[in-house]
Amino acid sequence: MSRVYVAPISFGLGDLVVSLPVVQALIEQARRTGGETWLVARSSAQTKLAERIEGLGGCVDEDTFDARAGGDRFVDLRDHPLQRDYWWGSPEFEQAFGPLSINEILGRICADFGIDAKFTRPVPLTTRPRPKLRSSVLFVTESDGPSKRWSAENWASLAQSIRNLGLDVRLVTRDEVSAEMRAAGIEATSAPTPGDAIDVLSACRAVIGIDTGLTHIAVQQGSPTVTICRANTIFLRPWPHARAVTGGQCDDACTSLEKDYAYNERVSLRGFRWQPRTCPVGGRCLDPVQPADVLRTLGELL
Repeated sequence: MSRVYVAPISFGLGDLVVSLPVVQALIEQARRTGGETWLVARSSAQTKLAERIEGLGGCVDEDTFDARAGGDRFVDLRDHPLQRDYWWGSPEFEQAFGPLSINEILGRICADFGIDAKFTRPVPLTTRPRPKLRSSVLFVTESDGPSKRWSAENWASLAQSIRNLGLDVRLVTRDEVSAEMRAAGIEATSAPTPGDAIDVLSACRAVIGIDTGLTHIAVQQGSPTVTICRANTIFLRPWPHARAVTGGQCDDACTSLEKDYAYNERVSLRGFRWQPRTCPVGGRCLDPVQPADVLRTLGELL
C-alpha cells in the first residue's frame, strides 16, 4: 500500500491545525487511490492531536522519520520558497507578497505541490460530547510562551459582562490555574491533553482566546471564536464564525527580537529546540484591546 507523508508548517499545535486542510486533502486523495496518508509530527503535541484526524493512516515523529526510505511521497510544507525565503508576517514578507492570510499562503503552496486543498470551510476533528458546556463561553488565556498576554483584569471584566448576558464563563486550563487568573474568579475547565481541548472547545457556546493553538482548534471545530491578537492577523482564518480583535503595532525592539528568532530558512526541524520568547517591552501590544471591544465582537457571532 502506498503512503503519502505530510509535515505541517512548523512544530506548534496551531501550526498543525492551520495545516489540516492540506492533510485532509491528502487523506481524501489517498483514499481514492487505495493508499494511506501519514502525519510527520514535529512535536509531541502534534502526535497527540493526530489521533483526532479522521482517516489518517498513522503518525511518525520527525526526529525518526527518514524521507529517503522507500518510494513514498513526502510533502513537507516547510520546503517551499514562500516558507523558506521570508518570516511570515514580517515587513519583508508583506512587501514581497502583500498581507496574505495563512489560508492564502497554504493555497499557493498547495497549488505548486499539486494538492487540491479546500480552504472555504473547516473540516472538524473528531470529538467526544461534553453537553454540560453548551451554555458556556470558554476563555483561552495562556500560551506556551510569555509574549502573548492580556491582563487578568481585562479577563475578569469581560467575564462579568458575559455573565450579565446570562451565559456561563469558564477558563480552559491544561495544568494549574495561574494565581492571577485564580484571583479573577473564573471557574476552570480542565483540558490536560489536545484531545480533551478539542472536546471542550467543540461543545461550548463560544470561545475567546489569545492567538494560540487552542484558539485555532476552536476555529477548526466551527465554534464561534474571537481571537485577541497582535496587529498582524496572518494566522486568522476568515471564516464566518471567526473574528479578531487586534492590538497595537509591535515595538521596534520586539520586531528586532522576532527577526533574530526567525527560523524560516530551516526546512527540517529535526533536533530543533524551541525557546519561548520574552517580549523586551512587556508584551504591551495587546494593551489597546479593551473588554468592550471583545464583547462587541462576540455579539456579532452569538
